[in-house]
Amino acid sequence: MMSERLLFPSRVLLYGRVVVDLTIGPQAGITEDVPLLGANTFLQQQLAPSATAPPQIARIYGFSYEGHYYDLARPALFLVHGPGVDADPVPGTPANVDRSGVGATAKTFPGDMKVWAYDKGDFSIRLDVETGTLEQILLHVELSTDRLGMTFSGKTVRLRGPLGVGD
Repeated sequence: MMSERLLFPSRVLLYGRVVVDLTIGPQAGITEDVPLLGANTFLQQQLAPSATAPPQIARIYGFSYEGHYYDLARPALFLVHGPGVDADPVPGTPANVDRSGVGATAKTFPGDMKVWAYDKGDFSIRLDVETGTLEQILLHVELSTDRLGMTFSGKTVRLRGPLGVGD
């Protein structure tokens, strides 16, 4: 039986699978031409190697927060630590995510789904994968004649041009 904890409301559970063909390499020997002046090393600490829970990349399909489960609109890659634990350790779970095509059903998670627990204040990395032809994902985006309408961080924005343009 799982017991309730005081800090559980601050917990975010990430549901997904480790991406086996992407790894986080050692950071030894990396030098910076311009030294980092701030004292915030939260992200560097998340990337530091660990024997018990090494940092790796997982495709996350959904998350749980404050007692609710949310599917991501599109799965994204996130920094996680260790192999994760079975999201639904009960035998007889539905087919794996490759066959079901969803991160979770109304009653159970696919048998190969893992879960990682973090505090909502933890630092992490999210990578959104864009696929398509080079014409779609490179040429159209970078060589468009309408440079005022652009996409940043997944959101389409309309930039303000010189006086009167875009107003």
